[in-house]
Amino acid sequence: MIRALLVDDEQHARDGLRALLRGEPNWSVVGECDSAGALHTAMATGVPDVLFLDIRLPGTDGIALARLLQNREPRPLVVFTTAFEQHAVEAFEVQAVDYLLKPFDDQRFQAALRRVEQVLASTPRRGATGPYAQRLVIRSIGRVQFVNVAQIDWLEASGNYIEVHTGRETYLHRERLRVLETQLDPTEFVRIHRSLIVNRAAVKEIRPLAGGDCTIVLRNGERLRLSRTYRAALDSLERG
Repeated sequence: MIRALLVDDEQHARDGLRALLRGEPNWSVVGECDSAGALHTAMATGVPDVLFLDIRLPGTDGIALARLLQNREPRPLVVFTTAFEQHAVEAFEVQAVDYLLKPFDDQRFQAALRRVEQVLASTPRRGATGPYAQRLVIRSIGRVQFVNVAQIDWLEASGNYIEVHTGRETYLHRERLRVLETQLDPTEFVRIHRSLIVNRAAVKEIRPLAGGDCTIVLRNGERLRLSRTYRAALDSLERG
């Protein structure tokens, strides 16, 4: 079951969402909140899979709340439900899965549900059980891109983002490297530096350097530095 928490200061809006979800056999409403304070209380007792979050709330706004939630692990997905279209860009900046503009019809709502289901199926989060991620869902303004994990050569931390390198393509994924590392199969991906993770299958050779560091040469010719503090990664690569 996908657990949904409804956050809106208007009762009729929450009733409408609950009614729409009632016909979805794989979904369950685990609670309702009418304010930021109520949301914080609900999150203290358990993290839902997805929040249906209004933009305008008493004393705060949904964008600010979603930004705070980005620091939580596990982090719920967010679908904004609002009557204000001008916040769409901010919504994608905080990695919202969808942005429903009130009033929306059943078909539009179901499209948002399918999108949430797709993200949950393809991107396991910290603490999740089951198989490792098979692909990444990379969201940017105006589009959603899908990257097969097996095609990734290496990943590099870049501020609040990760540079995802696949052949000649580079994607910018808003996530922390340490979080994404938990979603990758450790038999296939190895951290070689505090800001680098490499796909073992992409490694062509290892060249020692002075001081204990190494250069990792990839099959596409790219060179990465393996820090001496990650000697266990070197052993893993040599065994592989």
